[in-house]
Amino acid sequence: MDKTYRSDATVCVAKDCDSTVDNHRLHLGYTTCLECSEEEKYVSHTVYPHKTGGYVQSVSKSQHNDLKRLDRRRAGSERKAKGIFADKSWDRWLESYYAPKSEKVKRTPRPITNIFIPYRQAFQKVIDEFDNGGYSSACELTQSLYSEDRISLIHKSKIMNELASLQMMSTKQRKLLRRL
Repeated sequence: MDKTYRSDATVCVAKDCDSTVDNHRLHLGYTTCLECSEEEKYVSHTVYPHKTGGYVQSVSKSQHNDLKRLDRRRAGSERKAKGIFADKSWDRWLESYYAPKSEKVKRTPRPITNIFIPYRQAFQKVIDEFDNGGYSSACELTQSLYSEDRISLIHKSKIMNELASLQMMSTKQRKLLRRL
């Protein structure tokens, strides 16, 4: 049915146009016909916030073109995908998987070059320093023995724990401990 002969149509208000405007367009607030209208047509743009949860958004034609430029998931996109499909790393991995394996070089451990002094000997040095110079000089001696690779970290921590417990004791308790 031709729209120009409908009874619910009025004349377009645009210059040099005598066509009629549909009553439905008048109801929406338009006073021009489709040919004279300067309004852009709305188009749909699909948004994918997640790979399984897309939705459609109504935007103007200029916004749609801008969104198409930014979106890498659109059809006929010139943007490159990221990951194993874009740089063909899957094919490289598959080739390396089927390629013959080269023999790995066996690593031989280096022999231990530093030989620590025995724990009892280090502990006796630190206790003598504790008796002569006090707690802080004994801690400094322990740290210097460790820094010079003469004792291990485990021995250093054991000696520091013993020093802390000795420091917490009273003088009478230390004397009693010496007798034992």
